[in-house]
Amino acid sequence: VGMGSNTIAATPRQLESMVRLSEGLAKMKFSSEVSREDVQEAVRLVRVATQAAATDPRTGRIDMDMIATGKSQASRQMEESLFTHLKELLTERRGN
Repeated sequence: VGMGSNTIAATPRQLESMVRLSEGLAKMKFSSEVSREDVQEAVRLVRVATQAAATDPRTGRIDMDMIATGKSQASRQMEESLFTHLKELLTERRGN
């Protein structure tokens, strides 16, 4: 949802959500047609919701992994690093 280096790829499910939001906004105005303003508001709502759900509290940056996995990329990398170091430590101790 956007252009340039800050582009976020939209899944078909997200696109369908924007269509439903646009239609719902039109219906709230008792309109049988979706207007450009309805679409713009739907895009804004999806953008704000995505930003809120995907912002890594540690870095303040948008991380789509937060939505997909429930964990930020930084958290996953930290867990992997910890696991690797613990594994190395246990291997060393077994060898001594």
